Amino acid sequence: MSSHSELKTSQDVHLRAKQIKSLIRSLKQKIKKIEREGEVAPANCHIIRYQVNGKGTIYWYYKLQAAESIFPMATNHEKKTKYKYLGRAGSSAHIDAVEKLTRRNLIDELERVIQSLTESYLDIYIGTETE
Repeated sequence: MSSHSELKTSQDVHLRAKQIKSLIRSLKQKIKKIEREGEVAPANCHIIRYQVNGKGTIYWYYKLQAAESIFPMATNHEKKTKYKYLGRAGSSAHIDAVEKLTRRNLIDELERVIQSLTESYLDIYIGTETE
């Protein structure tokens, strides 16, 4: 009777592991699909809104900010800066950056889920060793 329950537990472990691997494959395919949709913003970037005062009027502009200097400077392309000017809300550069950043955020979240599932996959087999 003990061998029957061990076989059932072993099959259950393999089934759960197979389901996790299948889900990981599916999520990786989703990442590839997102990457095919268009360019992806660099990691650790976000869009900043900032204000400029001019002749009694307040203007709002946008820029893409990175954690490190990765964008070519407008005045000297050999030097790098953390910022990329996007212009006003709704400009083509602003909309383009929003789309790229959206793809980056979706990919980052899917990669976090894949990492979590990978740990779960390992837990299945580590947990069975102690049983």
